Amino acid sequence: MRKPDGLVYGVNDLPPARVALLASLQQVAFLAALLGVPGLAAMRLGLDTQIFLSLTATTLFCAGVVCIIQGFGRFGLGAGLFYPLQCTTAAIPALIYASDEGLSLAQNFTMVGVLGLSQILFSFIIYRLRGIFTVEVAGLAVFLIGVGLGQQGLVLILDVPTGHTNAVMHLGTAAFTLATLIILHVYVRHRMRLFTNLIGLAAGLTVSAILGQLDPADVAQFKAAAWVNFPSLPLFGWSFDTGAITAFAVTGFVFALTSMGVQTIAQRNNDKDWKAPDLVSIGKGIRAEGVMHMLAAALNALPMVASGGAVALAAASGCTARTLAFWTGGLLILFSLLPKFMGFWFMMPDSVTGALFLFLATFTTVNGLQLVASRVLDARKVVAIGMGFVTAISYEPLRHLLEGRAPELRIVTFSSFAVTILVTVTLLALFRIGVTRRGVRQFPAGQASHDEVATFIEAEGGRWGARVDVVQRGAFAAWQAIDLIGRDLVDAEKPTIEVATSYNDLVFDIILRYEGIAPPLANRPPTAEELLDDPNRAAQLTGYLISKLTPDLRVQRVHHRWELHLRLPV
Repeated sequence: MRKPDGLVYGVNDLPPARVALLASLQQVAFLAALLGVPGLAAMRLGLDTQIFLSLTATTLFCAGVVCIIQGFGRFGLGAGLFYPLQCTTAAIPALIYASDEGLSLAQNFTMVGVLGLSQILFSFIIYRLRGIFTVEVAGLAVFLIGVGLGQQGLVLILDVPTGHTNAVMHLGTAAFTLATLIILHVYVRHRMRLFTNLIGLAAGLTVSAILGQLDPADVAQFKAAAWVNFPSLPLFGWSFDTGAITAFAVTGFVFALTSMGVQTIAQRNNDKDWKAPDLVSIGKGIRAEGVMHMLAAALNALPMVASGGAVALAAASGCTARTLAFWTGGLLILFSLLPKFMGFWFMMPDSVTGALFLFLATFTTVNGLQLVASRVLDARKVVAIGMGFVTAISYEPLRHLLEGRAPELRIVTFSSFAVTILVTVTLLALFRIGVTRRGVRQFPAGQASHDEVATFIEAEGGRWGARVDVVQRGAFAAWQAIDLIGRDLVDAEKPTIEVATSYNDLVFDIILRYEGIAPPLANRPPTAEELLDDPNRAAQLTGYLISKLTPDLRVQRVHHRWELHLRLPV
């Protein structure tokens, strides 16, 4: 793993304490800016101010715990990366659905445990179903998170509050904050760029205070808030009802897929040579999120989703160090006990918060599109991913019409985000039928050229849309194997080597079949002295090279022919 040029501190670097503290403070500033989501949930569920502050506290506490778990990455839990969780409006539809179905607050928040269980289940099947839960789908999920974040930002900027602020000043403050963020990110090359978002928020808040744009109610709430408070847990109690299992299970599945996309971006941001997502690490990260939601059900906290905005913020600032998870998690736990802190962030004007959301949404949406574009899309994926984008764009205007015509489908149509992902994944699952593709060609032993073999393998890989680096490695390994066999291993009476290829979105297989004797594969290369003493040792060197090029190499005799099976994961 090589650190990308744009990073000052990569995943395994140890930034100075002052840098880590300030970087984690700006992360907390961003995550706390999303505390408007608990406020929206409290309003929809009819909660008073004190319960709202307690709900915010339990949510921040759970966010801090899971952030630390992700940083450690031990005992099968945690990705070993910095990627926090955030409040999201995507969790509210499931809560509202459960409330409309007659569930009490205790039953509603206990159902968050179902969301966690669905994430844990997903974490164990993600590798087996990687042909359906692809990088492209993860990219679509990240794109949707970015679009949602940008929409929230534009609403905060354009929906000018009435009664206490001037529209021109409101829009001017948003423009000033956004311009500050852009200038610091684009033109500043000093390490001050690490704190772009913290500086932008501070500048926006200062200008708002000077212009008298702070909401008096928010200021009063800040003054009235206690310095320290320990909520009585659980907030609403524990009770279970099956009325909303499907809604929360679907939400957990969507959150898990979003996590896959966010973690993929985090892996990509930390590795200059990134080629494919590490699904084992991603599964551990999703599992940690599931455990956190079990804790959230016990404490009565809001569901949260992997924060593409926070990952984009870390990459934009140039600090993605794993240790940032411990600093950020610790601060979130500390601030969850300080209502005065939450009151301070509630004073942040909508214009400033909206500018930050809009700024970070640009990184998240582009990252999602880059994930989709990182793979060559065949006809099946074009239809599935394209349908997902169309659904995401057109669903909201048609949502009420659909629910009015088919109210029984509301169990899955309660969230546009969920519908978009389910449409895409369902189509990909259907398109798995007949997905395996094969090609066969005969090569004369000892006469086939490297160009002929490479042209055949690369043409097959290009036709299937396989990754270029995998195809090129397979072509080189196949040529080395054909050259090795063609020397003196093939039967002189049947001097033909059959090369069969197959591809199924998961594995690129190259099988060489011939009649003769077994190939001499080796676990170690010959030394220089051995090559000088015995020129035939060159075959051992070729065999060793083939075994190193192919992660999964198998040699077996089938009927009267030998098979050399090269399996390259994609």
